[in-house]
Amino acid sequence: MAERSGVTNELGNNNARSPLDQLFFLTVISASFLIANSRGMRWKKLFAGNMPIMLFYLYFALSIVWSGDPGGSLKRLAKDFGLLFVIGLIYTEKDPLQAMRAVFVRTAFVLIPLSVLFVKFYPEYARSYTIAGDIMITGVTTQKNSLGETILLFTLFLVWDYLEALRGQARFQWTRIPWDRVMLLIMGAWLLHLSQSKTALLCISIGVFLIARSGRLISIPINRAALLGALLLPPVAFFSQKFASVIAPIVEALGRSMTFTGRADIWAHINLSTVNPALGAGYWNFWGGDGGFAIARAMNTGIPNAHNGYVDLYLDGGFIGLMMLLYMLVSCSKRMIKYLATHQDEDRFRRVKFAVLIVAIVYNLSESTFARMGPIWFTALLMMVDYPLTRPIMRKSWAPAIVDKSNGDVINSELTLLPQ
Repeated sequence: MAERSGVTNELGNNNARSPLDQLFFLTVISASFLIANSRGMRWKKLFAGNMPIMLFYLYFALSIVWSGDPGGSLKRLAKDFGLLFVIGLIYTEKDPLQAMRAVFVRTAFVLIPLSVLFVKFYPEYARSYTIAGDIMITGVTTQKNSLGETILLFTLFLVWDYLEALRGQARFQWTRIPWDRVMLLIMGAWLLHLSQSKTALLCISIGVFLIARSGRLISIPINRAALLGALLLPPVAFFSQKFASVIAPIVEALGRSMTFTGRADIWAHINLSTVNPALGAGYWNFWGGDGGFAIARAMNTGIPNAHNGYVDLYLDGGFIGLMMLLYMLVSCSKRMIKYLATHQDEDRFRRVKFAVLIVAIVYNLSESTFARMGPIWFTALLMMVDYPLTRPIMRKSWAPAIVDKSNGDVINSELTLLPQ
């Protein structure tokens, strides 16, 4: 924890981390790389096939040069890039789609009921308090928005899993409804209501629609409209104060005020002179440096982040960083839209990929998750990475030799390649 002039700022590169946490992250990333490598993962193909993502990370790796805390920025970026090794591990499973669903659904079966248990019977572990003293329901997380983020992702994957369970039914059958998934969805809705995470609720509505839709709703114009609408929201939200009379009714209908629960106050302290507008302050360096402490002093409170993924990326990498983010999002989205147009009924996974990306774009309007190790960013990366779902690995196999018993000569011996 760092303190200057009586103002405490608990986040930033100079915030101490538990050595146990660091060891855990190192172990997970290293083990994922080694196991995926032993399974024959083609890292060169993975990196070359996802150039927009690689360029995004390359730019923020360069930003370490002008970061005020190069060591801290490097460690955080290394952990974030390490998520690609975990993703590589998932893609080397025999059935990557089943593995993805299993990761989220099995985790949901643990964390959602455990959160309900804490809320009902161990409230001292399921709540915390805001600076103003208001109660926040957090479940197994440490903050209400973290609970909302968790429920958001679990809901999308449970809906996907639910729809897959109903695939191929000629008619509706009560006996084939996965009631365990239904109960988890109900518990998640209850937890979301308690947490009052409006952003998560909005994103769930968008995500479920994009996953469950079919027919003409998967057309190219609809997908392009969804992408364009999502990408236009950040500038509209950031400059909302100039159009308050028009936007206020919509924002208030979603249960928000025009201050976006105090977020607009933070944004008002950020302008073109806050950091180098072209390059930013270096990866994840601003809030732990002089600029972050200046804003904390001005607002007389600790500010962990901008509560907006686009603003924090601007602080990290300036307008160039935002352009790299936009290039990555648009490139990956165009690839998804192209595939959806030609494989509408092949599988629902493509709809899930597009839905998660749109949800991530919208979610970062009021929370900061871009290039920040966490559930939303990991899932968005998992969906953006393009890698063949089926990758035949060939093994050598010799056909039985035919031997002439009279003289011992080998008549026929054939080398064949069999799928492994």
